[in-house]
Amino acid sequence: MRDELERFVASLAIPEDRKAVVLAELGDHLACARETAAREGRDPDAAERDALGSLEALRRSLESVEPAFRVSRWHALGRGALAGVLVAVALDQGGALMRGALGAVFALAVVLLLAPPRVLELLRAELRASPVRGTLVSGSPIGPALVYAFTVMSTPFCVWIALIVVRAQSGVTAVDVPWSAFAVMMAVYAVLFVEGVRARLVPAR
Repeated sequence: MRDELERFVASLAIPEDRKAVVLAELGDHLACARETAAREGRDPDAAERDALGSLEALRRSLESVEPAFRVSRWHALGRGALAGVLVAVALDQGGALMRGALGAVFALAVVLLLAPPRVLELLRAELRASPVRGTLVSGSPIGPALVYAFTVMSTPFCVWIALIVVRAQSGVTAVDVPWSAFAVMMAVYAVLFVEGVRARLVPAR
């Protein structure tokens, strides 16, 4: 089983330095399963196989989660803030051209281009993770994907509020809010809703 496990980890499409960590973690997992089976009088080899499960299912799971180790929350926050500022400035300064469909498409394109690598896979992994229990409610742990999502939603509005305050001090009190300003928010909430339902209805593979 050890040789099979080493070949499996070597074939994973993950960074080389992470393969050693994954191999050690899986080895510990199998060793615990083997020791438990021996104490309970069960077949240790069968226990190892059961503990490892489907290698292809494990491959898909590891290869989708591993990118999270290359994308920190701070990295995602920086990307999200940059995307949010670009969207805010473009929609504010773009005039009538950015108030409709073109502005919405531009905003969504910026958000997609600056998103962390494999952000959708990261989001799915975060939504399927064990919930974090708080004092009043429990929810998904906030990883890089959710940090990016919430940052790109909130940053433009923070910029626009600051601009409204500055302009109000100069006597400009008229505020025009085009529908394109809500394109990113609607898209993010739609993705969170769909993937949240999917995470509950479709088991991780």
